[in-house]
Amino acid sequence: MTRFPNPADAYDAGLRGAYSDPREDELFEDSILRHGGNPDGAAVAHEWEFADAGKGKLVPMWEHVMRTWPGCWPGPAQENGSCVSFGLQRACLMSWTCELIDGRPDEVTGVIEGKPELSPEAIANSVLSNEVPYWFRGHGGADGWTCSGAARAVTTDAGIWLRKDYPEFGFDLTKYSGDAELRYGRNRPPQKIIDYGRTHLVRTATFLKSIEEIRDFLHAGFGVFFCSGLKWSSTRDENGYSPVVPGSWAHSQAICGFDDRPEIIKLYGEPLAAVLNSWGRKWNSGSRKVLGTNLEIPEGAYWTKARNLIAGQVIALSSVAGWPPRKLTSYGAKGRI
Repeated sequence: MTRFPNPADAYDAGLRGAYSDPREDELFEDSILRHGGNPDGAAVAHEWEFADAGKGKLVPMWEHVMRTWPGCWPGPAQENGSCVSFGLQRACLMSWTCELIDGRPDEVTGVIEGKPELSPEAIANSVLSNEVPYWFRGHGGADGWTCSGAARAVTTDAGIWLRKDYPEFGFDLTKYSGDAELRYGRNRPPQKIIDYGRTHLVRTATFLKSIEEIRDFLHAGFGVFFCSGLKWSSTRDENGYSPVVPGSWAHSQAICGFDDRPEIIKLYGEPLAAVLNSWGRKWNSGSRKVLGTNLEIPEGAYWTKARNLIAGQVIALSSVAGWPPRKLTSYGAKGRI
């Protein structure tokens, strides 16, 4: 039994799943700089020469993930106010999956990452654990975290954990568990868990401040998630689009695609971003067809006007290997990537 069977009702009633904290933002920036990264997404995109590479294109990030891990999304619905760890986990999965697809050696270690064998249940539960990162939220409550705090955790201590059994630590992460999310919080996990997590860190992360940055980081193969106070309709139109509606959600979600094609801009007045919620497949309804293609966005996802996302905090996560852009396919979408 979940603590709230319908997460949308809980957020409508004021559940605070995501919140801002300027001190957490400072700690995140300091951590990035201390480890040789850059918290300025625009500067990162120019340094690695992928700025504007996604201009005018459809970027179906969800396809990279779902073709590599069939059935992984939308995954289970959250059982606590842990939306930030869900958004974080999905962004990690995007970046890591694109690294697997690209198949280049890590620039630091020289190792080529291979796709691990996971059980069908693990894949259906979204491949990576969101419970372990949530243990680093810094409080003992069931609800709430910051996007910057989550990004700092996964790049310094938590790392990414596969959904499988870990008998050496006394827990099984194969299936999502709201109870397991609350195992630690006010108290940090034991050092042996931190030591293991540090062997599987996301190398770095950065803030994104414009819709162009969101587009280009996704195009380059990097996962993105955001925190905001906006609320969206639970009904999609014939192209999968959902408008912002009155009300507020203190919520975090993943960004799993971008559509900058001229026909979309003509129809909606600006580019669209695909958002993947953490409330399972039943919270919203309507068409999932992508205009002019044979593609569909995942269940539980929707398109929104990209500018809506910049009203909140948006963070991109590198792969384990850092920021080198990936060679990816468009799956037949118009405007090849």
